[in-house]
Amino acid sequence: MATTQGNYLQNPQGLTRPPLVLAHRGASSHAPENTLEAFHSAVDLGVDGVELDVHETHDGRFAVHHDPDLPCGLIADLTLDRIRGRPAKYGGVVPSLQDVLSMLTRRRPGYVVCVEVKGMRSWERLRKALAPWRDGLHLEIQSFDLDFLREIAVDADGHRLGVITQAPESIPTSLLDELGAVGLSVRQDLITLELASTLHTAGRRLYAWTVNDPERAQELATLGVDALISDVPDSLIPLA
Repeated sequence: MATTQGNYLQNPQGLTRPPLVLAHRGASSHAPENTLEAFHSAVDLGVDGVELDVHETHDGRFAVHHDPDLPCGLIADLTLDRIRGRPAKYGGVVPSLQDVLSMLTRRRPGYVVCVEVKGMRSWERLRKALAPWRDGLHLEIQSFDLDFLREIAVDADGHRLGVITQAPESIPTSLLDELGAVGLSVRQDLITLELASTLHTAGRRLYAWTVNDPERAQELATLGVDALISDVPDSLIPLA
């Protein structure tokens, strides 16, 4: 297993050999995705970090959940108090962003946490929500939504940004430069040696999602991928 205390944090380019293993929405094969149980499981399994999804609630706070809707309604229309601890769409209960980051900071200082922004009305509010955990965790804010990332990039305040895409050919390194993004997260079947080489030459990281097959994980490691995001991260740990 790679280590969050090694060259991932110390190398200015943040490139790793072997790749980091990150738990997709927590260890989602062991517990319902994006729940505290899934994130506890990721830590227990010894993986390098986690990926999680956030939506802004009606009262300007942040819930950890993939889809914008819950059994009780749309996250954007509900206060956090109406959501937190209530049933999630895919099992378990919904935690707040504070719940998750507080637990991870306590259990694994320096843990890698990729925060995927699914729904946001105010970067200023999200920045304030992340502020208490910046020194305790290795945070990276990621999104498919380039408008979100452009809003954040205007005043990123030192936060690491990353682009997620299913069309890597549409994300030139000049766009990563514009956003100040440290890397690109790409659907695993779209990753090529050429893409990895282009990003590394530009000093950027390449993340692969969602990697659940150990043979494909080994192929991606050979290509030079810097992080593997997986539903079954424990199956990839022997890779390192």
